[in-house]
Amino acid sequence: MEITLNDFLGGKIRLLQYKNGYRITSDTVLLAAAVQAKKNETVLDVGTGTGGVLFCLHARIPELNSTGIEIQTDLYQLALKNQEINQYKIHFINEDIFSEKSTLHGIQFHHVVTNPPFYTEDLIRNHPQTATAYHQTFDLSRWLRFCLKHLRAKGSFTLIHRTEALPEILAILNKTALGGIEVIPIQPKENAASKRVIVRGIMGSKKPFVLRAPLIMHTETNERTELAEKIMREGYPIE
Repeated sequence: MEITLNDFLGGKIRLLQYKNGYRITSDTVLLAAAVQAKKNETVLDVGTGTGGVLFCLHARIPELNSTGIEIQTDLYQLALKNQEINQYKIHFINEDIFSEKSTLHGIQFHHVVTNPPFYTEDLIRNHPQTATAYHQTFDLSRWLRFCLKHLRAKGSFTLIHRTEALPEILAILNKTALGGIEVIPIQPKENAASKRVIVRGIMGSKKPFVLRAPLIMHTETNERTELAEKIMREGYPIE
């Protein structure tokens, strides 16, 4: 299977990915930008794929202790190769998060991030790798419970998902100890409907829910907005 080597964040990182399989999207960069981590803290990326989120995050904060867990062996192997290319210290695990004998049993992190498979309809794709990566075939509440189980007190959880799934996500999170929840809509253009949302929260926080101003990605002439350009090219954080 053909593999390409691509630059991200203006060349700050270089990642191997399959030409016709799972490929990194803007969701990957946006999720990394939304994680409010500090140096020497621990981060877990659930469903890490080829490690894109963690590499983008390390480009902004190199001094992190990160772990990525991925069920697909071929993506896991590319993540290991990407680690050799970018020289960031990231621990990758090839494992099903729903396994009864999890390597992560009892381990908690300062930050847990995830970009789960979130298409519930059948996708017509040329490779089963993308179907596993993109097609939601599980109970979302089970996935989110796994994430929160590995989040320490006062730790942050960050998720990117389809906008239409937001009511389900909030219903699930409202039954947990996650508080201080923020929602950031991602809009393609100023007058366009949001297609993605970033959801952030703090374990044990008592702060009220906040709906943030939307992040506008493009102008009416299809150029990136100034903030979107900083995020996508320079690794600028979403505060």
